[in-house]
Amino acid sequence: MHLRTLALATVLAGAAHAWGQPAAPDASAPAAAAQTAAPTAASQSAAIGSFAAMDIARQTAWLGSQVNANAFAGWSDEDVLAMAHAMKPETLVRWLNAEVAKLPEYEYRMRRQERVKDQWQSQPALMLIRYRNAPRQVYARWLKGGAHAGQEIIYDETVRKNEMYGHLGGLVGFVAIWSALDGSLARSQSNHTARELGLQFIVDTVERDGRAHVAAGGSGKFNEAKMVTEDGERMLRLTWDTPSGPPTFYAKRVRLYFDLKNPWVRIEEAWDESGNQLEKIVIESVTRKTWNDQTFNPKNPEYKF
Repeated sequence: MHLRTLALATVLAGAAHAWGQPAAPDASAPAAAAQTAAPTAASQSAAIGSFAAMDIARQTAWLGSQVNANAFAGWSDEDVLAMAHAMKPETLVRWLNAEVAKLPEYEYRMRRQERVKDQWQSQPALMLIRYRNAPRQVYARWLKGGAHAGQEIIYDETVRKNEMYGHLGGLVGFVAIWSALDGSLARSQSNHTARELGLQFIVDTVERDGRAHVAAGGSGKFNEAKMVTEDGERMLRLTWDTPSGPPTFYAKRVRLYFDLKNPWVRIEEAWDESGNQLEKIVIESVTRKTWNDQTFNPKNPEYKF
């Protein structure tokens, strides 16, 4: 998922200085360039080696500082992958948990597509989510350009813990009703409840599957790390292939994508034991917020309940 040391900063600064110099016109230029590049490569390797030798707490702190500084923008694909392989399984979960804890209230935009009742949704839903973790309160709006545009729901565990309030949107669907959190209306569109709409759900899933993998004799570590381009962005993709699917594991195969500059999962994908894709969730943006009493109130004039 993501990853500042003084040595690395010095290396990157030195490289930037070297790249900014004009090429020498004489035959000594190639040798000089080689001498400049060698310490950079050696120092990068040393930084990865140092990371591998750290304990979980130090790896977690280092990873967070790297991501916050956008340091990986200057890393080659090969070095990012070497870092990922040097990372302890617990480091990823601890880092994600620490970052999510910094966001008790936030708003995010999501693109979601799922297999519901064995049918893959042909059009993804585009959603705006307003979230508070404690107490758990969620407002969701389905946006234009995606499935179920105009629909809204509110979940507030301080009002009704097992129900949500919402409407279907559209020309005749603005009559809001209370419905069961995991009832037929909710399950007709998604395999997830309103309580599972926060970023914490992904982190909890990774943590739970890691424990289950260790209990089954595995290491909890991903099976594959690969650098890919998604939506025009370079991302680190980690894949976990588990011994089985639910209920022991979330899915038979799970892939998480990190853009190396934000402290959360950018894309999550899952497949069942038959190789059918179960879901694709894309986190497009996350913004820290401080909510007021109107945010999770159906009478908020911004909403259409």
